[in-house]
This record gives sequence, C-alpha cells and structure tokens, in this order.
Amino acid sequence: MSFTVQLPIMIRPSPPRFLNYGDTAHISVVLQNQTDLSILLHAGLRATNAKLLTSQTNQQAAGYSIVLQPSKRAALTFPLSTIHSGKARFQFIVSTVKSETSVQFGDAIELSVPVFTPATSEAFATYGDICEEAIVLQPVEAPKNVIPQFGELSITTSSTALASLTDAIISLYTYPYECTEQLSSRVLGIQALWDVLQAFHCKDLPEVSVMKTKLESDLNTLKGRQYSNGGFGYWTNRYDSYADPYMSVHVAHCLVVVMNKKVFNVNTNMLNDALTYLENVESEINQLSYTKYWSDLTRFSLISYALYVRAKHLQNVADEASQLFERSGFDKLSLEALGWLLVALSSGKSHDNHQTIELIYNYLKGKVSETSETANFITSYGDDGRSVMLHSNQRTDAILLESLLYIDPNSTLCTKLCKGLQAHKVKGAWKSTQENCFVLIALDKYFHAKEKDTPDFVANIWLDNDYCGQHQYKGRTTNTHTVNIPMTVILSSSSDTNNNNKKNLIMHKDGNGRLYYRIGLNYAPSNLQLNAVNYGFKIERTYVAINDSTHVQKQSDDTWKFMLGEKIRVILTMTTTQRRYHIALVDYLPAGCEPLNTQLKGTLTGDTHSSVTRSNRDYRYCGCRAYSNVGWTEHENLRDERAEAFRSLLWPGVYEWSYVMRATCAGTFIIPPAKAEEMYSPENFGRCSTEKVIIE
Repeated sequence: MSFTVQLPIMIRPSPPRFLNYGDTAHISVVLQNQTDLSILLHAGLRATNAKLLTSQTNQQAAGYSIVLQPSKRAALTFPLSTIHSGKARFQFIVSTVKSETSVQFGDAIELSVPVFTPATSEAFATYGDICEEAIVLQPVEAPKNVIPQFGELSITTSSTALASLTDAIISLYTYPYECTEQLSSRVLGIQALWDVLQAFHCKDLPEVSVMKTKLESDLNTLKGRQYSNGGFGYWTNRYDSYADPYMSVHVAHCLVVVMNKKVFNVNTNMLNDALTYLENVESEINQLSYTKYWSDLTRFSLISYALYVRAKHLQNVADEASQLFERSGFDKLSLEALGWLLVALSSGKSHDNHQTIELIYNYLKGKVSETSETANFITSYGDDGRSVMLHSNQRTDAILLESLLYIDPNSTLCTKLCKGLQAHKVKGAWKSTQENCFVLIALDKYFHAKEKDTPDFVANIWLDNDYCGQHQYKGRTTNTHTVNIPMTVILSSSSDTNNNNKKNLIMHKDGNGRLYYRIGLNYAPSNLQLNAVNYGFKIERTYVAINDSTHVQKQSDDTWKFMLGEKIRVILTMTTTQRRYHIALVDYLPAGCEPLNTQLKGTLTGDTHSSVTRSNRDYRYCGCRAYSNVGWTEHENLRDERAEAFRSLLWPGVYEWSYVMRATCAGTFIIPPAKAEEMYSPENFGRCSTEKVIIE
C-alpha cells in the first residue's frame, strides 16, 4: 500500500546561500495552490538580524494578501537588508483566511542564512601577565569611523598561559583551505592542547563535541588521500600523481600524536602504512624523479623529521639518528633537522648518544641570537626549503624549543625562546598553519613544565569608573573568564571631558599566583571599501555574460549590473614577478550569485574556457618544467561564498583562471576583493578592490 501526501498550499522561499554585511536582497517566495479552488491567502515574513525595506524604520515583519487561482503559482518578493554579522533567521508563513464555512490550512518554513563579517573588519590584541605587580592600566582609544553595531572590547583572564594560545587554535580551526598539510596541522595543533580545550570554552570556537566531529572528519579525509605505499598527497591520491615526502611525514606525525592522546580512534592500517613509509622514507624520496633537484639539506631534514615522528611513537631510533648525523655532519643538517634529531637521540640510553646530544646542543648555542628577554634562530634551506619543507624562522624556533625541553628543560634559553615566539604573534596567532601547529606543540610542553605555583587570587576589572566584573582563580585550572564590552560603550563619551576618545581599562589582582590576560579590540570601519594592493601579486577581476553581453555591464560609477538568471564567467588575472610557493587564489562571490560546477552534465554546454572544467592537469613537480599560464592550477574548490585555486609553485608570469556563476537573487550586493597569497608566507599577497553589483 502506498500513500501520496500533498499540502493544499505550499510556500517555497529562495533566499541566497549567504549574505555580506551591507547587502540588500530581494528574497523571492513562491506560493503554490494545489487545489481546484480559488483561494484568498495571507503570506508573511518575520526576520531576525535583518530588516525589511519599508516606509517604517527597522521593520522586521511584513505580509501580503493575494488571491491564487486553482493549480497556479505566484511569486512574492520581500526586500530586506542585513543588520549585524552572524546569522539572519527568516520565518515564512502562508495560510488561508479563517472562515466558519471552510477549514483553515497553510504552510510555513524557517531557515537561517549566514551574514559574513565585513571584509574590512580589523582586530588587535595585547597580551600580558601580572605576578608581583597588582594593577594593570591599559589606555583604550575609541576607533574612529567604525560601525557601532559591530565589534567589542574583550578582556580574557586566566591563571595559565596556555589560555593565551586560543587565538592560534581558532586560526587553525577556521583556516579556510583544506590541503593535506592544513588538515593534519589542524588536527595536530588542536590535539596538542586538547586538555585545555576540554577545560574551557572559547566563544569563537564550537563545543568540544562539534570540534571532535570535525577533526574525525578531517582524519577520514586524510585516509582518502593515502597512497598504497603509506604516503600522502597534497590534495589527492590520484593514480597519475605521487605521495609527497613532507606531507607523508607530517600526516604520520599527526596520526602518532592523535594515537598518543587517545581522544580519537586511529585507523590501525592507516597508521601502520604511514609508519612503514617513514621507515623507508629515504628510498621513497629517491624513487621520485624530481627529488634530484633537492639539496642534501632538504633530504636529511625529511629523514630527521621521520625519525622524530617514530621516536614520538615510542620507537627506539637513537642508533639510526646517530648514523644519520655521522653521514651528514653539521654542514648538511638544518637547524630544524638538528632539533628533530635531538628528540630521536633522546629515545636511546647509550653513552655515545649523550655525547652526540651534547655536541649538537653546544652547536645550537652558537647559532642562537639572544637579547636580555628573548632568543631566536635564523636559518634557511634555500628555495626548496620553502617549496618542499614549508620552512619559516618561527617554526624553527618552535621545533628547537621542544627539542631543548627534552634535553635541558631548565635552561634559560627555553624561557627566552618561548618569549621570542610569543612576541611574533600577530592578532594572537602565528602566520601559517605550519607555524601554529608546531608552536602549539612546543608551548604546550613548555607551560606544563614551567607553571608550578598554585594560583589563589581574584581579578577585578574596571573601564574608567564602571565596574566590569570579578574573576576568581583557586587551585590549578585552565579555566578562562571573559568580559565583552560592546563597541557602543567604547564609543560613548568618557567621563574625562578633556579626552572623550580615550578610556582606561584597569585590572587589579588580589592574591598569590600569576594572572595572564588578553585584551582584544575588534571593529569594522564604516567604509567597507578596500582598495587594490600588490605585495607580491597583482590581481584583476572582470565579469563576462555567457548568454547575452548586454546582461552583464559595468556602469560609469564602476558598479556592475547583472541580469537575474544570467550565467556569468568570472575571469581572474594574477601577475607575479617572482617565483612563488604554495599559492592560494581565492575569489569571493556576491551573495546574489551561486557558483556552477561546469563538470556536471547540462550545466554549461560547450564551455571550454572555464578552468574548473579542465581535468587533464599535469601533477608533475614544477621543478621539472616551466609552467604554462593555461590550466596552471593543481586543485580547485567551489564553495557557497568563494571559489579557490591552488598551486605548489608558480614561476614569474601572468596567469588566468576562470569559473562560472549564476545570478540567482535580485538586490544590491557587495563583492569582496579577490586575493592571492602564499599560504606559508601570507605577508606576500595581493588583492583587487571591493566592488558592488546590482542584480535585477
């Protein structure tokens, strides 16, 4: 027996998949009469975090009355604009008019749409701690020309410095790209501080259970990228590509740490195959044709990293590490490799190993740059160190800090390296996923070793004369407390009439122990326009209609105008004058458009221009041949709000990439800039300017 269920009246809204702050959208709602009667209907919308464009200010509900003929449909339009970033929620309802002679019926639906933070949002933070001193006075100057509804002054206190690492965890968790390195670094870094995350909740991170689900999904994705030899590729395990040695060792590092933490179940075959790859890493490197271009420094660094990972898996690899050191000497070992070898050598108890450890330790002492407060190492592999090893100075400092904590945890050099790493944070995090994950591993080990005093104190906070709250810490805990002061309060006039722009934030500690604090200011300028910049990449963007050239036009005021329903080709042109490594090119769509996957049958007949349709890409290592500027990408993603293209190495030249989107929602929308960056040197970047489009 079968049943067919059908509503007499149906409502089907068609909102955009997302909105940007400042957008105006005309949301279409289709009403369908599935009866054989002519019906008078009342239809309405109620919105949260969005306001309807009516004669009344801030109206968040509106309705229509309409007579719908039998078996007919009608489309209603609700024009609205965003209020804040976050989520906009919509409740749509339709019902027949209540009557004594007929049954009332209808339909309703509720949905939410993300409203993204303005592309021009800015955040600054300062960190510090109080031990002997009892009071901190931090002047706070109100930013000028900002959006009052967006942003806040956030004061976070803790009795452990581990809490100051949450921004780095957030950076890893929210990192938008998902190559193998970035997925494994996310799992690796978050696992390093899993105990901290269990103890407190950060408002910018989801619940621990949600994070756990995401990390398990990342591990499953990594499993799908493993080759039969146990290695891993950057994006795939395609038959026409090869396992990347650094990726393979890094993922194995991730799996070993996850195994040791015992938070997730690691697939046994996946881990064993990865460890087998590490045991044969030198022969795996030699089998690849392009590795003949690598320096000995890079080769021995990879082998050292593999020994370090095996040592963390509690394998005794001290003899292999000692033999590697004898083969290479200091001339063919980077400082990172020496750090990894120190950990590997520590896995054995031989007297000869201790002599080698002492020899390396003394060598490192001669390579460090020290001040009275901080210390750091400066090193380089050359070009293949950036393309193969993803090298950076801060990652080197983190690796060496961890290794020194194995052999001499009481050294003042450890304390100085820790302070040096903390000083290089930008907005609370380090500049790449590699730096963040290795620094988190090192600092987690450092703080657990160094924080020995039992806290017992109370922290009180004032903003000028206004009391903001009290935080109490008694005993060892990784708990944090946060006070958020809205931007409207920061912008309000100070009681000090001589300087209305400045306020004073006061923190007072009463009791024993060390108070760690973070003071962060988050805001968005009222002018959402970003100008084009070129710090290594020049980016240009244009739009071309596919069906009719008159349907996509640029107006005299530089505003674009799209015809609703038109398919549009987005053409990005990227110019670089130097060799670039691990590039991400990202274009953000206007909210009224959706990307089209032209590989799907029927999406776009006869399209040969869109880069997303090409499947005959060459995955050989770029050192073997010069690039063409056609079909240059290694991996591409189409997401709701952006399109992404990636390449591991790019020669100087002009590169074009395109994709297709469709205008699906009428309105006026902000088009955030397209940008390109080196993912592991994000200071090398470029973008085009912010634009605006009218879809009608």
